[in-house]
This record gives sequence, C-alpha cells and structure tokens, in this order.
Amino acid sequence: MADEFQDVNRAQFLCLKLLSENSRELFTVGDDGQSVYSWRGAQVGFLRGFLREFPDAKLFKLEENFRSTSHILDASNAVIANDLGRIEKTLFTRKETGLPIEVLGFSYASEEADAVAREIGRRAAEQADAAWHDFAIIYRQNRISRPLEEALLRARLPYEIVGDVGFYQRTVVKDALAFLSLSASPDDRQSDEAFRRVANKPARGLGARALGQIELVAQERGCSLSSKLGSALAKFVAIIRQSGQRQEETLGQRLVWLLEETGYYDRLRSEESEDSLSQRENLAELIELADGFRHVHHSMEHAALASGAPGERGRDRIQLMSMHRAKGLEFRHVFLPAWEDEIFPGRMTRNPDEERRLAYVALTRAMKQATVTFCDYRQGSPATPSRFIDEIPLCNRIGRWNWIDHDVTQRSVCSVQVDNPALSGLDGHQW
Repeated sequence: MADEFQDVNRAQFLCLKLLSENSRELFTVGDDGQSVYSWRGAQVGFLRGFLREFPDAKLFKLEENFRSTSHILDASNAVIANDLGRIEKTLFTRKETGLPIEVLGFSYASEEADAVAREIGRRAAEQADAAWHDFAIIYRQNRISRPLEEALLRARLPYEIVGDVGFYQRTVVKDALAFLSLSASPDDRQSDEAFRRVANKPARGLGARALGQIELVAQERGCSLSSKLGSALAKFVAIIRQSGQRQEETLGQRLVWLLEETGYYDRLRSEESEDSLSQRENLAELIELADGFRHVHHSMEHAALASGAPGERGRDRIQLMSMHRAKGLEFRHVFLPAWEDEIFPGRMTRNPDEERRLAYVALTRAMKQATVTFCDYRQGSPATPSRFIDEIPLCNRIGRWNWIDHDVTQRSVCSVQVDNPALSGLDGHQW
C-alpha cells in the first residue's frame, strides 16, 4: 500500500514495483492534481501512467469532497482542468453552494496586507464561533509574509508562521540588519556579535580562527596580524566606517551600498537558483521597510518587537504558510495574497502545470470562504493579475468595491463583460 502516490520518485516507484512483482498486489492512493514536489524528485507520471504499467489494475475515482462548498470546488475544477495531462475527474460536494471566490485588487502590498488584517478582525468579531486558527493566509513565496506580518502586528492579531521562520529570523535579513547595526556603531562593544556574524560574509579570509586572532588583538593590543588577514580586515572596516558617514542617505540606500560594497549582493547574484532569488527578494523587502525609519536603532527595535510577537500569543493563532506547507490542511477562511504573474506562477518556474496544481491546492484548502488578492505594484515594480485568476469562472467569483464599507453593493461578476476578466465586477472602478 502507498499513500500520496503522486509524490513518489523513481526509486520509490521501482521499490513498490519490485515488492508487488510476484503477488501482483499493489494498492495506491493519490491525486495527480496535488503533485507539487517535482523539485524533490516526485514524478507525477508514475500515477498518471499507472494503468499502462499495470494493465490489470482498477481505477476508483473519489470525487466527492467533504471539505469545501460548491463555489470553491467549481473554481478549483476550472483551474486544474487546464492541466491537460491530468487524470479526468470532477470534484463535487453535497454541501451548500456557499460564497463565491472573492477577488480584490489593491495598489500596493501594504494596502493589501492592512486590508487582509482588518477583514480577519472583522470576521472574527462578527462570528461568535470563530477561532483565530480558522483563518489562514497562504502564499506562493515566503517573502510575501513580511507586509502581512507587519499588518497583523499593528492590528494586534495573534499569528504564527507555519513551517518557516518569521521574516526577521531569515538568514539574509539578520545578516543585512547586522551590517546596518555595525555601520551605525562600529566601536560599541554591543556590536561585537554583529561583527562576528558578517565579517566573513561573503568569505574574505576572516573565518573562525581569524576572528579568534582579531579578538586577541582587541584584548591585548599588542599582537600582530598576518598581512593577508590585516588587509582583508582593513578593507572590511573601511567599508563599515564609510557607510556610517553616509548620513545624507536613507537607511535603505545605506543598506544597498553596504550589501554592494561588501560583496554580499554579488554572492547572491552568482547563485542562479530559486532560493537565491527568494533571498534577494527578502532583501528588497527589508530595504523598502528600512526606508520607513530615520535611525538604525528604530529599525532594530522594530525588528526585535516583530521577532518576538508570534510566539507570545498562545496556541490559537492565525496561520501563515506557503502553498506547499498548506497541502493536506483545511481552514474555514483562506486568504490568498499576491496572485500576480512573476510571483504566481513564479518568474523562474520550469513547470507551469505544477504552478497550476498549487493554485488548485491553495483554493481547496478553504472550507467556507476563499479570497484572492493582487496588487498593481509590488516592491516598486508594476504587477499584473495572475493568469490563474482568469481561469476562475465568472460565475464562481465576485468583485467588491472594498472590505471597509460592507453596505456597498456587492456585484456578481457573472453579469459583467470587460476586457480583463480579472477586473470584472467593478464598473470601471479601481479597487
């Protein structure tokens, strides 16, 4: 027997095939619409080609869904139908029709995040039986969490990051803050830890042994350093001190200069991977945030406050997670931010059908209500609605004027014809 068969890799498949070779007894359960781990070696073809590999096998389609309403399932079915290689099946439910998928657009990510936080607070206040863990915010890329964390923190709503660390706990963010802190007070003993963290990032010959030498020099004031070590240290110190003199620049500009001059950016650029791209995008988020503070110590205090917030709220908390982490889970209310091309599907994706399957997974996490949002601009660059929004049938989604005034008429987008279906239901009004 094998569960989650859509996630098997070649070695696992061959193992199962050998185990069942004599008995011809093999029972598998899987959903090719939820095959989202090709980057771990999973090959959906083993499930899709099962009847070719085992011609005497029987296929049983489990199409009744006990989680979601029919609006959510109809929308999900429509999106996954564009994965042309899939095993044909259509989910249905005996539950109520429920609420259409909400699709809302905003100008900026900060507006999107504030609106999501407000709406969660409103729904929690209106529904007597609602618990915080009934709400989930599910995103394609982890870096999307930063403005959402900020908004929930300001709104004093309890939350936790599931399966990941919070924005301020990510390695590149802690490195960047250490550069900034060190440049602001290079001679302060409290900056020693920041120095240890970034002195050898990227590698410049200041490893553990060299740092030990440096600390001895600092303590004894009489030891000499090797010329090579002294040169590397002198160059690093010069960059740090020069950055501290750039008082006319914003904190974001100073941080960019530091990351460029120390070679930290170059190291990330040299790694052509999705992880490296994610790290650069996290740094872009931090730079944008840093420009909102006048002094380094203000940004450090904010980072310390935000880092401690999620774990201090108790067990009943709003869940923030990636789409991969959400697989297998269910929530009454699901918010799906940043449905924009270049983010979802991602700009480096090599498998657009797997991205579509992620959309299917994300939508079907919702039991009662699913909300999709997008922005006109993210990190200062223009953004366009995700192609997956266009694939949700008009009859299964609704556009609102906003979430703030609920007396405003809600318009079903089934009756509206415009050039861009993702923007339907607004009569020319910009969300």
